[in-house]
Amino acid sequence: MNALVNLENGFNFVDQICEIHKINMVKAGPHHICPECAVANLNKSKQGEQARVDRMVRQKHLEGAMIPERHSDSAFTNYVTKTQGQANTLSQCIEYAQALLAGKKSNFIMVGSTGTGKTHLACATAKTLLKNGLFVRYITSEELAQRVMNAWDKDTKDQSEESVIYDICQYDLLILDEYGLHDRDKRLEIIHRVLTARYDRKKPTMLISNFTMKQLKADLGDRLWSRFQHDGLKTVECKWADARVNS
Repeated sequence: MNALVNLENGFNFVDQICEIHKINMVKAGPHHICPECAVANLNKSKQGEQARVDRMVRQKHLEGAMIPERHSDSAFTNYVTKTQGQANTLSQCIEYAQALLAGKKSNFIMVGSTGTGKTHLACATAKTLLKNGLFVRYITSEELAQRVMNAWDKDTKDQSEESVIYDICQYDLLILDEYGLHDRDKRLEIIHRVLTARYDRKKPTMLISNFTMKQLKADLGDRLWSRFQHDGLKTVECKWADARVNS
């Protein structure tokens, strides 16, 4: 309404009637325009520009998530379920994404042997959240540990260890894949430090591993396992055959 009033002020009405809105047009230079049509076109233009900006933001979020190229098309809709276990895991991941979008923060652990589709479902979860405005980061435990260790290099002045961990803690969801495949020396302590930092900031983590659940609990230790459960924890074990080998 304000835009319509502003448009009419300073213009002279003419006898010509707008066929759509049945009101007098105004004279704008050599042209006759309908104030209602002009405002509608202005709003349409603004909506189109906002849609373009929204698309750019979503694309930027998607690129920042660092989803592996192999899983660029992975989605909930193309995850093949041949067993009840696969169907249950798919359902659990969908429910987890929905809960995060509803503001319910909790952790998620998915374990199982290679080729069971864990990364596919994790990336599908990530893309669902990204499309709805949340920030997500996918990274393997080895890559994460190396990122922190690179900050120890005296020749690296861009980031400190604290700033790297701080950056990782800004994401609404961290998907930490291949937990347990990192070097078992310094890197284990680094990964645990990052997970603890995210716990302290109430940021959820999706942890994926080839360990059994028993092995994972032992590897995390009592203190970190307890923290993982504090705000709620979903656990899924993928016990079916390697789909890569059997496809």
